Amino acid sequence: MKYHSSVAAAALLFSLLPSCQVFDAAPKASTGYNPSTAPMKTRAEFLQESWVASEYRGKPVRDHFSSVYIAPVNTRYMSQQTWWQQQGGNTQSSLQKDTQVFAGKIRREFQGAISNYPGKHLPLASGPGPGVLVVEIALVELVPSKAYWNAGATAAGFVIPGAGFLSAAGRGSIAIEGRARDGGSGKIIATFKDRRADKVAPINFDSYTWYEGAEGNVSDWASEFAQLINTPPHQVIKRASSVKLQPW
Repeated sequence: MKYHSSVAAAALLFSLLPSCQVFDAAPKASTGYNPSTAPMKTRAEFLQESWVASEYRGKPVRDHFSSVYIAPVNTRYMSQQTWWQQQGGNTQSSLQKDTQVFAGKIRREFQGAISNYPGKHLPLASGPGPGVLVVEIALVELVPSKAYWNAGATAAGFVIPGAGFLSAAGRGSIAIEGRARDGGSGKIIATFKDRRADKVAPINFDSYTWYEGAEGNVSDWASEFAQLINTPPHQVIKRASSVKLQPW
C-alpha cells in the first residue's frame, strides 16, 4: 500500500512539471556512420533527426517495397563514446560483451515488432534483394543506469518514501544511428539518429538491471518503426513519453 501511495505521489509530482520533454536526452554528435544529410521534418517525429530522399517522401512504403530486412546491428562505433573510454580495461571488456548481447536484442526487437504488427503489414525478408527495404542500425552509445546509486531520489530532487526513483542524474542512455536502403540497388534512401535516456520512473530494485532502461527504449523504437513502415504517409509517429509512472 505504501508503495502504491508513493507512485500516486509521484504522478502528482510529474503532473506539476511543465513538460516531459525536460527529461529527453540531448542529441548525440554524429559518428560518421551515415553520409552527411541535412535534417528535415518528417513524419518520424519519434526520432531526433531524420532525412528521406525526395522520391520517397509522402508515399506509402508499400509503393516501393514488399518486405523489410533488419540487418545485424553495427557496434564498431561504441568504443568512440567518451564514457566507455573513461573505464578501466576489465570494465571495457565487460561492456564489449554487453554490447554484443544488446546488439542482438535490438535486432530481435525490431524483427518482432514488425512481424507482430497488427493487421496487414510488411513481412520480414531473409536478406537484401529487389523489393526489400533494408534497415541498417548502428548502436553508438550504451551507458548503463546508475539506479542503485540514486535510490530514493526523483528527477526533481524529491525523496519519495517507500519507492526508489531513477533520477535524471542517475539515468543511463542509449543512442542509435541508422539508414534505409533499396535492397535492389543498394541506394541509401533515408537516414536517422536518436538518443534517449532511461525513463524517469519508480523502480522495483528487486528486478531492475543496469540496462533495463535501455531495453525499454529499444522496445519503444521497435514499436515506433513498425508503425512508421506500416501506416499511411499522412500519419505522424510521435515519440514515447520519457516518464513512466509504473514500475512494471
